[in-house]
Amino acid sequence: MIRHWNRHVMPVIELVKPRRMMEIGADWGWNTRKILAYCKSNGCHADIVDPAPRPELHQVLADFGKELYSYHPLKSLQAIPQLLTPDIALIDGDHNWYTVFRELTLMFARASETDAPPPICIMHDVGWPYARRDMYYNPNDVPQAQRHPYAYRGMVPGVAELREDGMNGFHANALQEGGPQNGVMTAIEDFIASSSLDIKLYTLPYFNGLGFLVPEQRMTAELKALIEGFFTAEELLKSCIALEEETNRLRARYQMTETRLTKRTEALQRARNLLAKQKEVIEALTGKKTTAP
Repeated sequence: MIRHWNRHVMPVIELVKPRRMMEIGADWGWNTRKILAYCKSNGCHADIVDPAPRPELHQVLADFGKELYSYHPLKSLQAIPQLLTPDIALIDGDHNWYTVFRELTLMFARASETDAPPPICIMHDVGWPYARRDMYYNPNDVPQAQRHPYAYRGMVPGVAELREDGMNGFHANALQEGGPQNGVMTAIEDFIASSSLDIKLYTLPYFNGLGFLVPEQRMTAELKALIEGFFTAEELLKSCIALEEETNRLRARYQMTETRLTKRTEALQRARNLLAKQKEVIEALTGKKTTAP
């Protein structure tokens, strides 16, 4: 979500002027820092929900006053029923159908229970690779009946099967892409279909996808114009430029890594050649065969 922040997330926050926000999935605290900076300047309170964040998150929290936030070391499905309904929820937690569908269901139910308008939800990973494929940080968190067969192998664009050389192979990824109750985008669509409310969904497909879920009670003419403005030719061209910059940074990093590996391989070969020559000298002096190191 951080790559969408300046162009898409922050403009929505600044327009809506939330009094309360919720972040599900803080991880390193990159978004958290920006959320709390907004809270500090605008009198907003943030609920930060993450049961197992990186240690860096606690440093981010320490940089801000505790009056600005409440930190909940809970899983989202445990935390949501206990918290007040936010004006804006930023959802970037467990990327699977069961969790996302339940997060939205619980959040909108909580709003109804407390007579609050349901939140605007800004949701990451509505694009590839998890739009139509489940991922489980901890597979046992998902009931077996709602859990797809999975493997710790990665994904490649345009290839349905998991591969050893694909991305995110350190996560439990569903073996099958697509089909019922599979993936973040599928969960959002199923939630909207199950709801009696009028809910508008806008999706940007790049940088792993960003979705804006806006219930009718929260929609204004200004907000509609702002979000629809993300899809104009001019704004999409700016996004293309950002994507090109990101691609070139990744290519530069890849080439740097490849160069370093080549230099190390060459250095290793020189060391082996040197050892082989020393072995020959030793054998010539001693008249005995030596064992290669």
